[in-house]
Amino acid sequence: MIRHALCTVTLLALCACNAAAPTPPPEPTGAKFASPPQPSPARPPSSRDPDVVLRAWGDAFEARDWVTARAFWGDQGARSGLTEEDFAARWAGLHYPKVTLAKGTSEGAAGSLYYTAPITITDGARVITGEIVLRRANDVDGATPEQLRWHIESTTLAP
Repeated sequence: MIRHALCTVTLLALCACNAAAPTPPPEPTGAKFASPPQPSPARPPSSRDPDVVLRAWGDAFEARDWVTARAFWGDQGARSGLTEEDFAARWAGLHYPKVTLAKGTSEGAAGSLYYTAPITITDGARVITGEIVLRRANDVDGATPEQLRWHIESTTLAP
């Protein structure tokens, strides 16, 4: 009986020693220290409704996505007069901006449409008010997609 118990214990010990240890997952090659890819900026919507465009701009602004917010300006942001870095630095003091848009007014002039809307940006106790003006070409023959999209033409907002 003792011999039978001793054989059983020995057999169990041998089985435990021969059990395969779990293998760790392979190390990634070459990418171990690579930074995660940065998301590309969202493209401003090509909606014919200026309120949809302003709400999308407000969403980017509230997310502090300064690259996308700048891209809403004409010429993919160049008409803002600021580089991406300067635009981000200008607004970096806002930590939790909340954008409130009021209904705007439309007018046409010399082949362009304009939409002017009152806007308020609240960041804690700080309140910034002003107007934002969108513009687009009025379906003029030969107009580029860039000219036909609603884009920010000007604003009286300043941080």
